[in-house]
Amino acid sequence: MKARGCLIAIGVVLAVVGAVAALFGPGALRRARSVYAPISRMKGEQREFETWVRQRAWTEPAAPVLSPEKLDAFLALRRDLHALEEKGTELRRRGPADGQRTRIEDVPAIVEGVGGVLRERFAAFRKHDIVPAEYAYLERLVYDTWLGGLATGGDDPAARERAAREIDQAAAHEAAGAVRTRLQQVAAALRSRVPAAPKGIPEEVHRLLLRRVTEIEAQPTGHVAARLPRSREEPPSPGPVTSP
Repeated sequence: MKARGCLIAIGVVLAVVGAVAALFGPGALRRARSVYAPISRMKGEQREFETWVRQRAWTEPAAPVLSPEKLDAFLALRRDLHALEEKGTELRRRGPADGQRTRIEDVPAIVEGVGGVLRERFAAFRKHDIVPAEYAYLERLVYDTWLGGLATGGDDPAARERAAREIDQAAAHEAAGAVRTRLQQVAAALRSRVPAAPKGIPEEVHRLLLRRVTEIEAQPTGHVAARLPRSREEPPSPGPVTSP
């Protein structure tokens, strides 16, 4: 899944304002004055978030570990980040089309929209007590190493569970007797099959993930981005800017 950090957009806004000042002089810069306060606030929020990340001092474990509580938090955070990706995509869709110039009067609305998404991303990480590096580690563990390992081995536990449910439904429509009993036995056999843990996955982590495989597979495929550029990173060059 294609994803971008929200701070990229902030960099664009900063560059746009700078370009306006350079191209159109003090008059245009005065019209952009309302942009600076929210930009400054966003940069402050980013610094606060980076401080929180450093204080958490998370480091990748030597061997895969995963508790039920951490899995709950990870999946909930992943859902939140995906929803914010969709919101960011909508903001970009509502912006100037490719080849069109950005108007200086549109910049405050852009800043507010980007700032809102950024603020929600920071809050999501804090709410679930997971820093971006830990989130990236958990996504690799769950979706790449574990789920990807099962797929490579030709197994799909979620598909088997779906098949078992369909067989259960078929059995429920049968009158008591041999057919119904046989269908129930087939469904039970599907559920009783436990695939081997993929290479590098401890057995206890494997069984935890198997219990949640339907929920895991129900989430969007591909990576849901967690990376947030540091404030010292250079913003990309903006497109052309016009001033009324």
